[in-house]
Formats: sequence, C-alpha cells, structure tokens
Amino acid sequence: MPVLGITGGVACGKTTFTDALSLQFPDATRFNADTEVERLIANEPEVRAAIIQALGEDSFLGDGSYNRALVRKLIFLDNNLRTKLNGILHPRVRECWLALAEQHRSPQDWLFLEIPLLYETGGNVHCDRVITVGCTTEVQMHRLMVLRDLPEAQAQQIIVTQWSLHEKSNRADHLIWNDCPSPSLKRQAAICAAWLRSHYSRVHSSSEPPGS
Repeated sequence: MPVLGITGGVACGKTTFTDALSLQFPDATRFNADTEVERLIANEPEVRAAIIQALGEDSFLGDGSYNRALVRKLIFLDNNLRTKLNGILHPRVRECWLALAEQHRSPQDWLFLEIPLLYETGGNVHCDRVITVGCTTEVQMHRLMVLRDLPEAQAQQIIVTQWSLHEKSNRADHLIWNDCPSPSLKRQAAICAAWLRSHYSRVHSSSEPPGS
C-alpha cells in the first residue's frame, strides 16, 4: 500500500499527469492498461487469434501489425464487437494489475495504476485512493480531432461510451483538472504528492504498535 488508481476520460491527460506524479515518487511502480493491451496484442498468439475470430482477418495488417484504425472504427459502430473485444482484453489486463496490487502492500511501496475504465470495470475497489483526471468536453474533442486526427463523429462516440467525467469526478478521492498548460498540471501533481505523503505517513505512524 498505497495502490493509487489514476483514471479519467479519454484525452484528459492521464498519462501526462502520471508522468508528473512519478517525478515526485521516482521509486513508484507504474502500470498502464493501454500499454498492457498493446503488449498482449503484439506478443500473445492466443489474444491475436481471439481478436481475429471476433473481428475478422482485417483486424491485423499484412505485416502482422494491429490495424488499430479499423478496429477502433468497428467497435464504436457496433456495441457487440466492442463487448467481444473487451471480453478478450479486460480480464487479462485486470489479472496483471491485480497481481501487482497484491505485491505492493507496504507503506513505502507506491503503485500507480493508470486504467481508463477503472470505474466501469469495478477496479476502483482494489485501490486505496483514486485520482480522476478531467477536462471539458470541448478540450477532449479538440485533442481527439486535432491531436489524434479522429473524425468528429468517432470522437463523440468514444466519449459517450465511457462513464461521464461528472460521475467519475464525484466518485474520486482527488480531482485533477487538465484544461490548462503543462506547468499547471505539474503543480497539481506536486500538491497531490505532498498530500499523499502527509496522509500515508500519518496512517503508517498510527498503525505502528506502541514502543516500536
């Protein structure tokens, strides 16, 4: 402990915030669900075969690489396909980070779990604290359309398939707002880190037996 879940909406800056928070905790272990998904797709034949069975041969290109653009288009046009893909990937990703969480149960051992669908999959119950990173829908749309070059309709569909930021923010222990330039996000990370150190130092002290 502590295991910190870091979540939020698409294109809200979860990874950028986790980068900034990690500067405050250089010895922390990090887990990124999107990175684990990429690893599974690239390296696990069983996963690749399941995706091809669910989405078709075209889900991978001729050179064997993942046809991310096509898959994204398919799953946001068809809820059943999205459910099938999630059923292939989510249990494997969850198994990986749950094992990490079990290993990080000492006061000096920090684990940052960056999981976009943390609340949607019920993973928040395995975290000691949850940090939601949010921004306005307008900023999300700008980042998806301009920075990721997605069509407007697809960007809107991606946003609406996730829990609303209002809901995630209400449930979170800490809220980071990322409409601002990078220095503001770094300052928020530093403030959050100071609170976490203070809080867990008190928790650790109160849990020590008298005379220890």
